[in-house]
Parts: sequence; C-alpha cells; structure tokens
Amino acid sequence: MLSVVYVSVADPKLGDGDIAALVEQAQANNARDALTGALIYNGQNFMQLLEGPIAKAEACLARIRADRRHNGMIEIRRRLVDEREFAAFSMLYSPLFRDHDDDLSRLAARGALDPQDARLMANFLALGRHGKPG
Repeated sequence: MLSVVYVSVADPKLGDGDIAALVEQAQANNARDALTGALIYNGQNFMQLLEGPIAKAEACLARIRADRRHNGMIEIRRRLVDEREFAAFSMLYSPLFRDHDDDLSRLAARGALDPQDARLMANFLALGRHGKPG
C-alpha cells in the first residue's frame, strides 16, 4: 500500500462552499477507490495524507495534480506501508484547527499515526495558527 503526504497552495478565490464541495467529492471518490487519509487546510495551503492501493493512489494523485483549485503540489513523504493510518476515514477533514488537533491527538494516542506523519501535520497546523486569534 502507498502512503503519500503532499502540500500545495490553495487558489485564493476558494471559499467555504468550494472547500466543502472539494471534501465531499474527495470523500466519495476515496470511498469508491478504497483510499483513505486526511486533508488539512490552513487557509492558504493544503496538506493531505493519501493512502491505499498503489495504482488507485497514483491515479488519484494524478487527478489532484491536475486540479486547478490548487497549485505547486510538492510531495514531502512517499512510502510503502503495511497498515493505514486513517483506516476509519475516506478523508478526515475538519474546518476547525482544534478539531484537527483533537483528531490527530486521538489517533496518535492509539498508535495509529507514524511519528513523522504526526509531526508533519502538527507543524503544518501550527503554521496556519500563526497570526490567528485563539
């Protein structure tokens, strides 16, 4: 099974409705293709961990690269895995940073998150909080 973490720059014109539609479409496609993972949006950038069968994951990544709702996609981690980190989620997504933190903390406590993936996600979330109240 393939696990890929990438970051990209969101189109600045994306609104809440656009993000909700993106998430809904991705969750349906991932469920259909036996893919799982997590998407984090910090207001400017996306980070996604995508995992699943190699051919399905590669096809999904090709669609993601071609999507005009973001650009500058850079893979920051690619590896073969035996077990899924986000097996319970076609795509975990929450618009609130604290919900992401809670979800990631629960997964980390269960030992479901690879320490490097947990650190990447936590650092990405921290970047999004800089300059935001609370």
